[in-house]
Amino acid sequence: MMLKRTSIILICLLVSSGCAALNRGGKTEHGSLPAPQDSFLLDPRILAGYRDEIDAAVALYAFGEIDEFLATRDSVRVSVDELAMAHPAVLDQPEFVQLVEGLAELDSLYPAGVGHTYLAEEDSLALSTLPWPDTYGAPAPGSFTGADSSPFPTMMNDRIEFWVSYFTGTGRERFQRALYRMQLHRPTIERIIGEQNVHTDLICVALIESGFNLNARSYAKAVGPWQFIAGTARMYGLRVDWWYDERRDIVASTYAATNYLKDLHGLWNDWLLALAAYNCGEYRVARAMARQKTQNFWDLDLPKQTERYVPKFLATLYIVRDPHKYGFTIPDVAPVEFDEVPVRDATDLKIIAGFTGTTPEYVADLNPAILRWCTPPEMEVSVKVPVGSAETCAQQLAAIPPEDRVTWRKHQVRSGETLSLIADQYHTNVAALKSLNRIKNAHAIRAGSVLIVPMQGAQTEVAVTKPNYREKRRTVSKEALEQYTKQFEPPANYKRVAYVVRKNDTLGEIADIHRTSAKKVREWNNLSYRAFIHPGQELTLYVPESFDPSKISLGSRDPNTEAAVADRKYTVRKGDTLYSISRKFNVGVNDLVAWNGKSKKSVIYPGDVLVIRPKKTG
Repeated sequence: MMLKRTSIILICLLVSSGCAALNRGGKTEHGSLPAPQDSFLLDPRILAGYRDEIDAAVALYAFGEIDEFLATRDSVRVSVDELAMAHPAVLDQPEFVQLVEGLAELDSLYPAGVGHTYLAEEDSLALSTLPWPDTYGAPAPGSFTGADSSPFPTMMNDRIEFWVSYFTGTGRERFQRALYRMQLHRPTIERIIGEQNVHTDLICVALIESGFNLNARSYAKAVGPWQFIAGTARMYGLRVDWWYDERRDIVASTYAATNYLKDLHGLWNDWLLALAAYNCGEYRVARAMARQKTQNFWDLDLPKQTERYVPKFLATLYIVRDPHKYGFTIPDVAPVEFDEVPVRDATDLKIIAGFTGTTPEYVADLNPAILRWCTPPEMEVSVKVPVGSAETCAQQLAAIPPEDRVTWRKHQVRSGETLSLIADQYHTNVAALKSLNRIKNAHAIRAGSVLIVPMQGAQTEVAVTKPNYREKRRTVSKEALEQYTKQFEPPANYKRVAYVVRKNDTLGEIADIHRTSAKKVREWNNLSYRAFIHPGQELTLYVPESFDPSKISLGSRDPNTEAAVADRKYTVRKGDTLYSISRKFNVGVNDLVAWNGKSKKSVIYPGDVLVIRPKKTG
């Protein structure tokens, strides 16, 4: 009990220390990144900050604090990506590789990336009601028709056919609803896609990501029609905060998604790889390509979600190209049309609705990015209004005297504050604060809680910023990615061997016998640190050209075979004891301590190196 309580205290301290290192911009408290230069060494303090954040995320996950875990993981990922792009030299440094591996472990706890396939329960249902093909070959030519200029030629294999069968069967009703919503937003999306010089087929990415639900939110906190996580959204110029979330804006998010897809396509000049990277991240795809020596998506060993994602996109595309063939109809519905009016600072949607001859609810429906009942303070946004009403609305908004315009501010309650003190600070009254924040007991507010405070415009003259999703764009560095992938290429003068896992095998034993490390075996086989291996599983290993794997045997230890193996060294792992190591190598404890100059009472620690001598035969 005491040990368990101590562990919990340590984890809590770890969480608090790691979370303290974060800020809103995704940087650590150790300072901003240095200016780019040819030679760059990682500051140990920055490294320590990153490691603390990764450890804090693990602890948060262990406690079930998923939202905080995701926020911490996304924040450190953004910081590490920015570091790699600003200073490609770090990609060759072992410390940076360790950071990337730490992020990969976090990804294994909870999927990451931009894409989180539309309605995850849909995939689950499909895989439980239809036989998912375990093996499949390269796609064969199909009978679908499509535009000759499409970057997605017609093809078919078992996994594409699986999704066609699902959408025309169990998933038919959901797919038809998605087609209806697609028609509502299709003109807007296709206009932007054309402006961005990418093919209109990419509209199907939004269909499988969200079903064109602008308010879609995945289990991993990806949001909007294109399902961006917050970190990637900000990289592509989208504003994501308490007031405003441009991931939900059909215009802004489509610009960001097409820019990201163009960046991904530019890495390999292959749209299937770009889609895979959109789902699981470009670094994971690049790592798999380097490890497996192929750029063919169909040959890559990727996360299962991604292996399903690309065939799902292609099946969706073929149905959209020829819906009648599959029993679908494209609904004849009027698309959502709007004008846009620039609005400075916080303005109640009721005021905007009154100036446009509609209701606040309709204005809110046109602008799902506006998360509150007013536009965000201290920035200018383009508010969507009914067609033909923008000019009148802009004129009437400009005519409102500053002293009459009511704006809003967010206030975080500090220790010792009361509603009365807060009301005096902002020149308002307690009744207004209680009404706006739905407070029943004025004495029940707590430190840390957030209140919305009404203020008069004359008191809030501030610098106003504008969203810049059209101009600001993060470019994925092809050079940085190439340097990154070199670290996961098989070593020179080594040959590839396949090893089938046997009963009682462990990853450490397999690695030791093959003269390599468990870390490399995980890299070569895309295994997370916590991944299990099971009998019958085939692992890819790389061994020296002179090494003969036929002379080793795992699972059932053969003393005669092991006798042919020379003295070897074993690195002690967490949880090892002299007794457990002696059992692992089928040697006596007395021999083990004698070989290493120890006694049976000696204490061994993780990282200690022990000599293991083969049994004598004859």
